[in-house]
Amino acid sequence: MDFFDIGASAATGGVLGFVGTAMGRVAGYFESRETHAQERERWAHDREMETLRAQNQNAQQDRTLERDAQISGHDSLRASYAFATAIGDSYRWVGAVRSLVRPVLTPLLWAIYLVVFFAVVNGNAAEFLNDDAQGEFIGYFIANIAFAASAATLWWFGDRALPPRRLSRN
Repeated sequence: MDFFDIGASAATGGVLGFVGTAMGRVAGYFESRETHAQERERWAHDREMETLRAQNQNAQQDRTLERDAQISGHDSLRASYAFATAIGDSYRWVGAVRSLVRPVLTPLLWAIYLVVFFAVVNGNAAEFLNDDAQGEFIGYFIANIAFAASAATLWWFGDRALPPRRLSRN
């Protein structure tokens, strides 16, 4: 073997090592690119899952709020009935006056509403208020009377179920 063969062997070995290193680097580049693509997909999936979890949690909170509102409405109605039935026996005239409050209050509120409404429609409200306060006050007043009248009507006529029939035992 002469020096030329040894040099050629070393050169081809070096070139082959360089080519092998280059091929390893190119393969590493594609491998890391694929790894990054997989990570991006995983991150997108995680982000989507967190969005769905947040939406699920919001929907669950909404359902809880709705349930709590229904429960509090039933509790208020139950408390109203309990208050009405908890008052003990008293003089007959006290019971008569107490039992007339809602039936008298409801038509009275509607009568007030109609009087104010027709006074505004006919233009008679200017006699009682100056021009600056007239529009705002009358709107506020009518809205509040309508609220009170409808609340009294629903309180009086709403949720009034017939008592269950008692079965007689023969």
